[in-house]
Amino acid sequence: MEIINQLLTIDPNHIVIGLIVVFFSLEMAIIRPINFKGKLNHLFNSFLFQLIAIFMGTLLGFMAITTFDFISQNEFGLFNWVQIPFWLKITVGVFLIDFADYWFHRFDHKIPILWRFHRVHHSDTSMDASTAIRTFPTELIYFTFGELIISVIFGLDIISMNIFLLILLPALFIQHTSLQYPNWVDKTLGWLIMMPNFHKVHHEQDQFYTDSNYGTLFILWDRLFGTFKIKPVNEIKYGLKEFEGNKKQSFAYLIKSPFINIKRVTNKKPAPNKV
Repeated sequence: MEIINQLLTIDPNHIVIGLIVVFFSLEMAIIRPINFKGKLNHLFNSFLFQLIAIFMGTLLGFMAITTFDFISQNEFGLFNWVQIPFWLKITVGVFLIDFADYWFHRFDHKIPILWRFHRVHHSDTSMDASTAIRTFPTELIYFTFGELIISVIFGLDIISMNIFLLILLPALFIQHTSLQYPNWVDKTLGWLIMMPNFHKVHHEQDQFYTDSNYGTLFILWDRLFGTFKIKPVNEIKYGLKEFEGNKKQSFAYLIKSPFINIKRVTNKKPAPNKV
């Protein structure tokens, strides 16, 4: 428990930067052939979004601390009204926060105004680990808001949120990395966990697959609510057709793209479900 407490005290921004260094180095060392200049430029564009996220950290931290102080001081929420073991409250809390992310992620895809901001993340046509931080700044507030709503309803403890974030940060980089994983890993853990190959399907250019596999840490919700789909990774074409071209992959274009009327290019016929 002491080790976990020490990990929870680490600045998330330090963790993110460390993960970027690790996965960028691995991708550079393992993947061949590789375009070093293109890879570095791709990382730079993504990292500019992370710089904004760092400045937003104070706001997000204030939102979280204020909310959990309210829960604690007022003993508000379901888990404060019933007697359950503390360890169970923490464990279920992690699942519930992920459950909130699942639904808010679905809203991102189904509500046009939200999709304008979320498509920045999906626009990446050369996905690698740095795609994990290619997120429009308002998305961080949006998902945090969803996580805090579920926390208030169930009266979660801030430890659940901290553990969720501690698992989430490396998971995001693992899910987006261009490194390959053996199929047996998916078959062994893929009944519960959002495996990298499952999340890559979510980044398929074909909207039939883009609108699937919404889970963050757990694929469980997609299996329960019928949004789970699979496709061989070597057949996936990443990104969005309307964002193809170097100009539209630049930070300058991406940061203004939510405020531009960009028509979504979709397939006329639905792709076959390979589940």
